Amino acid sequence: MTRYASELAGVIGAALIFAAAPAAHAAPDEAVVLADFFTGTLEIDVLAAGWSTKRYLAADHTYSETGSDGPVRGAWTLQDGKVCTTADRPLGDDRLKTYCTAAVGKHAGDVWRAEDPVTGNTVMFRLSPGR
Repeated sequence: MTRYASELAGVIGAALIFAAAPAAHAAPDEAVVLADFFTGTLEIDVLAAGWSTKRYLAADHTYSETGSDGPVRGAWTLQDGKVCTTADRPLGDDRLKTYCTAAVGKHAGDVWRAEDPVTGNTVMFRLSPGR
């Protein structure tokens, strides 16, 4: 084997090992990341608008909620560390049909806030244990 062929074989071997290695930024396992969401209640409050809801995520990628504006059902996905829910119907001018909130690293008992992308109001989230 020539020196060039030997070096080429080494480079190819290293590339194959690198390609077979698991990605450092692999997507987290949804069942682990969202375990507390599946067994708990996500309480959402927009105090400035007098709106609140209790949202329930299921492992089959569906959700339901009961809030100040009635029941809503739909589907959810995990995108970039956030749970994104998409309602099965339009929700009105002041609510997006798809809304995303932080999920990765959240556990029962956690409270966090975000800004409503439509109104700019503060949205309060609480992940409570139990249904």
